[in-house]
Amino acid sequence: MASAMGGLVQLAHLLWTHLLDQADYGRFAILEGVVFGIAVATVTLAPQTYILVYLHKKPRSDLASDLGGMLGVSLCIGGLTTLAMFLLPDSLFMLEGEAIPRWAVAGVLVAATLATARIYAQTVHEAQSQPTRAAMWSEFVDGTRPFIAISLFFALGWTWEARWGGLVLAQGGAGLAAMWILSRQGWLKRPPSLASLSVPIRFSLPMVLTALAYVGYQSADRLYVALWHGIAAAGRYEAAYRIALLVSTVNVVTLHSFNPLYYSAYARGDREGARKLLRRTSMQLAAWVALLVVLLPLIVMYTPILAESYRTSPSVVRSIPILAIALGFLGISMLWQSSLLAAAHAKTVSAIAVTSALINLAADVILIPRMGEVGAAWGTLIAFGFMMVATVLLSQLRRVEM
Repeated sequence: MASAMGGLVQLAHLLWTHLLDQADYGRFAILEGVVFGIAVATVTLAPQTYILVYLHKKPRSDLASDLGGMLGVSLCIGGLTTLAMFLLPDSLFMLEGEAIPRWAVAGVLVAATLATARIYAQTVHEAQSQPTRAAMWSEFVDGTRPFIAISLFFALGWTWEARWGGLVLAQGGAGLAAMWILSRQGWLKRPPSLASLSVPIRFSLPMVLTALAYVGYQSADRLYVALWHGIAAAGRYEAAYRIALLVSTVNVVTLHSFNPLYYSAYARGDREGARKLLRRTSMQLAAWVALLVVLLPLIVMYTPILAESYRTSPSVVRSIPILAIALGFLGISMLWQSSLLAAAHAKTVSAIAVTSALINLAADVILIPRMGEVGAAWGTLIAFGFMMVATVLLSQLRRVEM
């Protein structure tokens, strides 16, 4: 059910995306991908991984203290980042001679900071073997965004600010609701201490680099395409990525189901069960990706509303299967990362991610000037392919999944 909901959410995004022209779509893709992505990477994703790994290893009271402390640190970092943004030079906010308003950047930073609480709550549910509830919550939040944006289209006119409002209102509101839910469930009632934060901070610091690397080769490609080929090209690349994200929906639902089972088996010493689960889930994910690689370009070419939008952009259709394979590689990589993280090899995961980001950057410098958005897709494929191979090999060599 969660997978079907994820597909409907992606379809809703695609339908209203075509209300914007390619330049406006590219402008917001950069704002969401780079600004929102970096903010979430620095305040959310690393501690989120800590919660997932240590829920089965620590008493609830200790983890509640860690969770409250990490949430407080995340909110402080987000608030300070928002204030510091107003001190940056104007040149950082210019795209093709037009400045992105500071209020838009500030709104995205605030939304990302509040989204921290929502992702923490989602992770707690996931780690407590409630994957369906966690996945449905996430898809519900993302699913409200296009409908908020459609409402704002009629209220504000046909502008990219409507999509900005959908992001800020959906993520911010969900974050505030999550803080209330976490408090009611007792996860924020135990006061944190500096001593209790030493372990999560040591675990999380390498994972911050990992998360920033994800932003580099998932979101910053839009910025690279815009710099070399213009905002409209970035919009076309984002359109292809939106179609390919149906693969990411499969990744997310698979991970929500896999992670609590894997970490629970690992924590109770069932290494053989964890190993079998990892291999079986990897094969299932690969089968889904292979099917979507074939189906997604056909959906674009034979669905009237999509075919009309992409008829003048053949590069979009060429990019879709490349990005679909790349996101499949990412999903398999994240499955095998679980074996490294369960054995406390966070630095290894970070090293692989950062190396992959550097490979992606080098591939973009070579390919995007020559091939445009299709080059960005190939750069993503090369980076995620390296990540998958390196993660699987290192997991096997260290036998951490056994």
